[in-house]
Amino acid sequence: MKIFLDGHKPFEKHFKIKFDEPKIKIHTNGFISVTVDWHSKEGCEHFWRFKYPDLTHKMFGGETIFKRKKYLTKAAAFNFPDLEADFEECKKIDFKELKIASWFDICIGSETQEEFYKDRYDYIFFEKTKYGLVCWFAPEGWEDWNNAKDFIQ
Repeated sequence: MKIFLDGHKPFEKHFKIKFDEPKIKIHTNGFISVTVDWHSKEGCEHFWRFKYPDLTHKMFGGETIFKRKKYLTKAAAFNFPDLEADFEECKKIDFKELKIASWFDICIGSETQEEFYKDRYDYIFFEKTKYGLVCWFAPEGWEDWNNAKDFIQ
């Protein structure tokens, strides 16, 4: 299993921000947290627009090529809503004209189907930080309500 950032390079190029390397933690309850922060590079205008991200969508299966290897992935995609807002000092950004997607992904990837189905994780939620986020994944089946037992006091 590998966790990686995807789609962030065009943001770095076009908007002059820099994403830090993701920090990954495996928690005792089996959950995985991925922390990603970004900062302004010289010449970045309106850096405040990158303050808080939103979830764009989550994908339950797909393929990604990373360093010439194909990965089966589950991903959570994020965007910056203030980039698309219409403020006087900046026109709406046309992502099609820039030839980039309006989001970046945090992916859990596996090289083989066996590995992909052995360690199954699902995106569950994310927390906003100022110029960053924490994305949470849980082992598949963590929300097994059918087998939950009532707590008796």
